[in-house]
Amino acid sequence: MLAGVRIWLPFMGPFARQLGFPSGWWGRRITNGLNIFNRRVMEGSVAALKASSGETVADIGFGGGHVLAILLDQVGAHGRVYGIDISPTMIAQAQRRFEEFISTDRLRLVEAPMRKLPFGDAILDGVVTVNTIYYISDEELAASFTELARVLRPGGRLVVGAADPAFVQATPWRDGLINRPPTEVIALIEGAGFVVHEDLRIGESERAFHVYVAALVERGNN
Repeated sequence: MLAGVRIWLPFMGPFARQLGFPSGWWGRRITNGLNIFNRRVMEGSVAALKASSGETVADIGFGGGHVLAILLDQVGAHGRVYGIDISPTMIAQAQRRFEEFISTDRLRLVEAPMRKLPFGDAILDGVVTVNTIYYISDEELAASFTELARVLRPGGRLVVGAADPAFVQATPWRDGLINRPPTEVIALIEGAGFVVHEDLRIGESERAFHVYVAALVERGNN
């Protein structure tokens, strides 16, 4: 078994890069697989967002698009979903999959990093992002959360899904990830003007996935 691990180790760096920036044939295959492997985590994260009919919400780093499909159902015909990703491959894949929703303007796809969103202020009711923060430096992540605070309405909801540090440390591709303890993640979120009021756990072991549920502090209440 150890010999098998050694054989695969040289591929772990490229694999981690594909997770952070899916591209081409491999990117499509990996993210389609993650739609299955991470289904419980993604569904737990979007459930924590509690999007409702008529709202405007966003999934940042949508990858294979499983969360987009759920959000479209939750906000209904009078709501709108933004799918934001830095990968042109993921944008192109989602354009094919969600053509009907794009044509009726229920879904808008945007190629952009989390730190620089091409939106006006306070246009979103909620944002969810799952398995994205491992690929962003501390400085950029702080700027990204500040940007989310700008585009969310006062009282708007933010859900951040991230694996437990023990799980990240155990993965063969850990060298391609930035591993942060929960206290550090919470500090970065709250430093942007949010209050984290829940750290939900998805899973049964000590490595259970973290779902940080936050709300933007309303003006005059901070």
